[in-house]
Amino acid sequence: MANLILWRHAEAEAVSHSGLDSDRALTKQGRKDASRMADWIDQFLPANTVVLCSPAKRCLETAVALTQLDTAKVKRTVQVVDFLAADSPLEAMLTKLVNDDKQQTLLVVGHQPNLGLLISRLLGMPSACVVKKGAIWWLRQRSVVHENGPALQTYLFAVQQPTY
Repeated sequence: MANLILWRHAEAEAVSHSGLDSDRALTKQGRKDASRMADWIDQFLPANTVVLCSPAKRCLETAVALTQLDTAKVKRTVQVVDFLAADSPLEAMLTKLVNDDKQQTLLVVGHQPNLGLLISRLLGMPSACVVKKGAIWWLRQRSVVHENGPALQTYLFAVQQPTY
């Protein structure tokens, strides 16, 4: 992947009507923040961006904000994938998301702490990063040549909060 963009779902209600965590919907503020962040990120996303989303309602509602933009450069679809569910192990995410495609851009809508753990693992940090609700962290990868040969380097390109 050339770009891995991680978007934590926006603010959600504390308890769903069904009582299930996966059924929690976005609050009014969460919908506003998701729309604001979708508007921001759409300016920069390559046309070939693949949007992957947790099956949780709050993540779906966050991702859908990107598909509902009137000003969108490209109409996007959201792929719901189980490996992004709140209870999925980090290793499952790593296996599915990290690849050698130097042209691919993935936009992932998911949950904390998994997003923070993924960021810290890819950046080689000793502890998990804190990804605030509605925030987007954009990681990039590039090939570099060291004295030991070529290597893949991951770096933080941008972080944006809904309150920008």
